[in-house]
Amino acid sequence: MPRIRAATIDEHKELTRRQILAAAGELFRTEGYGETTLGDIAATMGIGRTTLYEYFSDKEDVLVNLIEETIPGVVAGMLKGLPTDISTRDRLSELIVRGLEFVSSDSTLGSTLMRELPSLSRPAQRRVRTAHAELEAEVTRLCRLGIGRGEFRQFDPEDAGRLVYQMMMSASQGLLRDADAKQRLHHVADTLVRFVFEGLAASP
Repeated sequence: MPRIRAATIDEHKELTRRQILAAAGELFRTEGYGETTLGDIAATMGIGRTTLYEYFSDKEDVLVNLIEETIPGVVAGMLKGLPTDISTRDRLSELIVRGLEFVSSDSTLGSTLMRELPSLSRPAQRRVRTAHAELEAEVTRLCRLGIGRGEFRQFDPEDAGRLVYQMMMSASQGLLRDADAKQRLHHVADTLVRFVFEGLAASP
Protein backbone atom coordinates (compact mmCIF):
# COMPACT_ATOMS: atom_id res chain seq x y z
CA MET A 1 0.00 0.00 0.00
CA PRO A 2 1.43 3.45 -0.88
CA ARG A 3 2.48 5.48 2.09
CA ILE A 4 -0.29 7.76 3.30
CA ARG A 5 0.86 11.27 4.05
CA ALA A 6 -1.13 13.10 6.70
CA ALA A 7 -0.50 15.91 9.11
CA THR A 8 -1.26 13.86 12.22
CA ILE A 9 -1.47 10.22 13.28
CA ASP A 10 -5.25 10.57 13.70
CA GLU A 11 -5.58 11.86 10.15
CA HIS A 12 -3.40 9.01 8.91
CA LYS A 13 -5.63 6.47 10.67
CA GLU A 14 -8.79 8.04 9.28
CA LEU A 15 -7.41 8.00 5.74
CA THR A 16 -6.38 4.37 6.16
CA ARG A 17 -9.81 3.50 7.54
CA ARG A 18 -11.50 5.08 4.53
CA GLN A 19 -9.21 3.22 2.14
CA ILE A 20 -10.05 -0.06 3.86
CA LEU A 21 -13.77 0.64 3.49
CA ALA A 22 -13.36 1.54 -0.19
CA ALA A 23 -11.40 -1.66 -0.85
CA ALA A 24 -13.94 -3.75 1.05
CA GLY A 25 -16.85 -2.16 -0.79
CA GLU A 26 -15.34 -3.04 -4.15
CA LEU A 27 -14.69 -6.63 -3.05
CA PHE A 28 -18.21 -7.01 -1.67
CA ARG A 29 -19.60 -5.74 -4.95
CA THR A 30 -17.45 -7.86 -7.27
CA GLU A 31 -16.84 -11.02 -5.24
CA GLY A 32 -19.82 -11.01 -2.87
CA TYR A 33 -19.91 -10.36 0.85
CA GLY A 34 -20.03 -14.05 1.76
CA GLU A 35 -17.08 -14.91 -0.45
CA THR A 36 -14.89 -12.05 0.77
CA THR A 37 -12.69 -12.63 3.82
CA LEU A 38 -10.82 -10.22 6.05
CA GLY A 39 -7.68 -11.72 4.55
CA ASP A 40 -8.87 -10.67 1.09
CA ILE A 41 -9.44 -7.11 2.28
CA ALA A 42 -6.04 -6.99 4.00
CA ALA A 43 -4.32 -8.37 0.90
CA THR A 44 -5.99 -5.79 -1.34
CA MET A 45 -4.78 -3.07 0.99
CA GLY A 46 -1.30 -4.53 1.31
CA ILE A 47 -1.54 -4.72 5.10
CA GLY A 48 -1.62 -7.55 7.63
CA ARG A 49 -4.83 -8.86 9.19
CA THR A 50 -3.62 -7.71 12.59
CA THR A 51 -3.53 -4.15 11.27
CA LEU A 52 -7.08 -4.57 9.98
CA TYR A 53 -8.24 -5.49 13.50
CA GLU A 54 -6.99 -2.11 14.70
CA TYR A 55 -9.85 -0.58 12.71
CA PHE A 56 -12.65 -3.16 12.66
CA SER A 57 -13.64 -6.03 14.94
CA ASP A 58 -14.79 -8.39 12.15
CA LYS A 59 -16.16 -8.49 8.59
CA GLU A 60 -19.67 -7.56 9.73
CA ASP A 61 -18.23 -4.46 11.39
CA VAL A 62 -16.56 -3.53 8.09
CA LEU A 63 -19.88 -3.85 6.23
CA VAL A 64 -21.87 -1.87 8.79
CA ASN A 65 -19.25 0.90 8.89
CA LEU A 66 -19.38 1.03 5.10
CA ILE A 67 -23.16 1.36 5.26
CA GLU A 68 -22.94 4.10 7.89
CA GLU A 69 -20.45 5.98 5.70
CA THR A 70 -22.39 5.57 2.46
CA ILE A 71 -26.13 5.23 2.95
CA PRO A 72 -26.97 8.60 4.59
CA GLY A 73 -25.45 10.44 1.60
CA VAL A 74 -27.28 8.20 -0.87
CA VAL A 75 -30.58 8.77 0.93
CA ALA A 76 -29.98 12.53 1.05
CA GLY A 77 -29.41 12.54 -2.71
CA MET A 78 -32.52 10.44 -3.24
CA LEU A 79 -34.64 12.89 -1.27
CA LYS A 80 -33.06 16.04 -2.70
CA GLY A 81 -34.10 15.16 -6.22
CA LEU A 82 -37.77 14.53 -5.42
CA PRO A 83 -40.05 16.92 -7.31
CA THR A 84 -42.01 19.32 -5.11
CA ASP A 85 -44.73 20.38 -7.53
CA ILE A 86 -46.66 17.09 -7.41
CA SER A 87 -49.14 15.49 -5.02
CA THR A 88 -48.09 13.76 -1.82
CA ARG A 89 -49.12 10.45 -3.34
CA ASP A 90 -46.88 11.02 -6.36
CA ARG A 91 -43.95 12.06 -4.17
CA LEU A 92 -44.28 8.92 -2.06
CA SER A 93 -44.65 6.79 -5.20
CA GLU A 94 -41.46 8.28 -6.65
CA LEU A 95 -39.61 7.66 -3.39
CA ILE A 96 -40.68 4.01 -3.39
CA VAL A 97 -39.46 3.55 -6.97
CA ARG A 98 -36.12 5.22 -6.24
CA GLY A 99 -35.61 3.03 -3.20
CA LEU A 100 -36.16 -0.13 -5.24
CA GLU A 101 -33.88 1.15 -8.02
CA PHE A 102 -31.12 1.67 -5.47
CA VAL A 103 -31.18 -1.87 -4.10
CA SER A 104 -31.57 -3.49 -7.53
CA SER A 105 -28.39 -1.94 -8.93
CA ASP A 106 -25.29 -4.17 -8.90
CA SER A 107 -23.09 -1.08 -8.88
CA THR A 108 -24.31 0.14 -5.49
CA LEU A 109 -24.00 -0.96 -1.90
CA GLY A 110 -27.78 -1.25 -1.75
CA SER A 111 -27.97 -4.72 -3.27
CA THR A 112 -25.24 -6.05 -0.94
CA LEU A 113 -26.95 -4.51 2.06
CA MET A 114 -30.40 -5.91 1.40
CA ARG A 115 -29.01 -9.33 0.51
CA GLU A 116 -27.04 -9.63 3.75
CA LEU A 117 -29.34 -7.77 6.12
CA PRO A 118 -31.27 -10.82 7.41
CA SER A 119 -28.02 -12.56 8.42
CA LEU A 120 -26.58 -9.63 10.36
CA SER A 121 -26.61 -9.59 14.15
CA ARG A 122 -29.35 -7.59 15.89
CA PRO A 123 -26.94 -4.81 16.97
CA ALA A 124 -25.73 -4.54 13.37
CA GLN A 125 -29.31 -4.42 12.05
CA ARG A 126 -30.07 -1.58 14.48
CA ARG A 127 -27.08 0.35 13.17
CA VAL A 128 -28.23 -0.22 9.60
CA ARG A 129 -31.71 1.05 10.42
CA THR A 130 -30.20 4.15 12.01
CA ALA A 131 -28.27 4.76 8.79
CA HIS A 132 -31.62 4.70 6.93
CA ALA A 133 -33.32 6.96 9.47
CA GLU A 134 -33.74 9.88 7.08
CA LEU A 135 -35.52 7.69 4.53
CA GLU A 136 -37.93 6.27 7.09
CA ALA A 137 -38.52 9.78 8.46
CA GLU A 138 -39.38 11.10 4.99
CA VAL A 139 -41.80 8.23 4.35
CA THR A 140 -43.50 9.01 7.67
CA ARG A 141 -43.55 12.75 6.91
CA LEU A 142 -45.24 12.14 3.57
CA CYS A 143 -47.81 9.86 5.21
CA ARG A 144 -48.51 12.55 7.80
CA LEU A 145 -48.80 15.20 5.08
CA GLY A 146 -51.12 13.06 2.96
CA ILE A 147 -53.33 12.28 5.94
CA GLY A 148 -53.44 15.96 6.92
CA ARG A 149 -54.43 16.99 3.39
CA GLY A 150 -57.12 14.33 3.15
CA GLU A 151 -55.31 12.44 0.38
CA PHE A 152 -54.87 9.40 2.62
CA ARG A 153 -57.15 7.71 5.13
CA GLN A 154 -57.09 8.76 8.76
CA PHE A 155 -54.40 6.45 10.08
CA ASP A 156 -51.85 7.13 12.76
CA PRO A 157 -49.03 8.71 10.68
CA GLU A 158 -46.26 6.97 12.63
CA ASP A 159 -47.86 3.55 12.16
CA ALA A 160 -48.58 4.21 8.47
CA GLY A 161 -45.04 5.44 7.82
CA ARG A 162 -43.48 2.49 9.60
CA LEU A 163 -45.59 -0.02 7.67
CA VAL A 164 -44.91 1.60 4.28
CA TYR A 165 -41.18 1.69 5.02
CA GLN A 166 -41.19 -1.97 6.09
CA MET A 167 -43.04 -2.94 2.91
CA MET A 168 -40.36 -1.12 0.90
CA MET A 169 -37.65 -3.12 2.68
CA SER A 170 -39.55 -6.39 2.19
CA ALA A 171 -40.10 -5.71 -1.51
CA SER A 172 -36.40 -4.88 -1.86
CA GLN A 173 -35.36 -8.19 -0.35
CA GLY A 174 -37.83 -10.07 -2.55
CA LEU A 175 -36.53 -8.29 -5.63
CA LEU A 176 -32.96 -9.34 -4.86
CA ARG A 177 -33.99 -13.00 -4.78
CA ASP A 178 -35.34 -12.64 -8.31
CA ALA A 179 -32.90 -13.61 -11.07
CA ASP A 180 -34.60 -11.06 -13.34
CA ALA A 181 -34.55 -8.26 -10.76
CA LYS A 182 -33.55 -5.51 -13.19
CA GLN A 183 -36.22 -6.51 -15.69
CA ARG A 184 -38.90 -6.85 -13.01
CA LEU A 185 -38.00 -3.70 -11.07
CA HIS A 186 -40.77 -1.51 -12.44
CA HIS A 187 -43.36 -4.28 -12.23
CA VAL A 188 -42.52 -4.82 -8.54
CA ALA A 189 -42.49 -1.07 -7.92
CA ASP A 190 -45.88 -0.65 -9.61
CA THR A 191 -47.34 -3.53 -7.57
CA LEU A 192 -46.02 -2.07 -4.31
CA VAL A 193 -47.25 1.43 -5.12
CA ARG A 194 -50.73 0.14 -5.98
CA PHE A 195 -50.80 -2.03 -2.85
CA VAL A 196 -49.75 0.87 -0.64
CA PHE A 197 -52.17 3.41 -2.06
CA GLU A 198 -55.17 1.14 -2.28
CA GLY A 199 -54.70 0.80 1.47
CA LEU A 200 -53.92 4.47 2.12
CA ALA A 201 -56.36 6.09 -0.29
CA ALA A 202 -59.10 8.15 1.31
CA SER A 203 -62.68 7.08 0.63
CA PRO A 204 -64.37 9.13 -2.12
